[in-house]
Amino acid sequence: MKKICNYYLVISFAISYLFFGIMAATRMTFSDLMKQPLYITLFLLGCLGPFFATLIVYILNQEKLGGLKGLWNEIKTIKNPSTAFLILLFLALHYGLAIVLSAVGLFGNVADFLKFIPIMLFLFGTQEIGWRRIIQPVFEESRGFWRSVIITGLFWAIWFLPLIFIPQFVVRPDFFLQFAVYLVGIGMLQTTIYKQSKSILFCIVFSALFFALTTLISLKQSNMILAVTAVDLVIAVSYNSKFLVKQ
Repeated sequence: MKKICNYYLVISFAISYLFFGIMAATRMTFSDLMKQPLYITLFLLGCLGPFFATLIVYILNQEKLGGLKGLWNEIKTIKNPSTAFLILLFLALHYGLAIVLSAVGLFGNVADFLKFIPIMLFLFGTQEIGWRRIIQPVFEESRGFWRSVIITGLFWAIWFLPLIFIPQFVVRPDFFLQFAVYLVGIGMLQTTIYKQSKSILFCIVFSALFFALTTLISLKQSNMILAVTAVDLVIAVSYNSKFLVKQ
């Protein structure tokens, strides 16, 4: 699996960095880029880099992963359906406590949230297959549960890196470090859902709802986001105490 993990990282980063890099090289603002069909297409393709990588490694590793049929079986298999409530619980705790901590900058409208759910499902939800099913388990074998979650979160943050060099992207370049820590916290929640539910589908749904909610509840780019991350850590530790004891 380590070799498959390396292939996944190389392919996903190569695809995403290529398209995001082209966008950044124009020096146009992100809002201006999103007005042009060409750059919208490049952005979509860049976001789908991890999913394309997932498809490729599953196709190339029929014996170990079962090919596309194996991928589909993993997506549709729900071993512990009773844990579906964790999706809504974690979202409520994350964003609810962000509001309590005054970490929210702007509130959007429900219509945008509903409109973006299928979009985020396609662009970011599908990424969860690679991060949670391919990357994190490989590092967990050698580094343990918590360190593997942190490593996976950092890889995810680095994947976003070219986007922050696009002027007026939603994350400022000087805020990248805090953003990376924040993503590690979100990764802890996602991995917890995967561990507790044994279902990658629940992770996909969580990710889609989480990113769609960013259009409804926008967090401030301040150090208060680290407090929100601390909340995510507490939630993850609470639901993974048995893994913590093992480590």
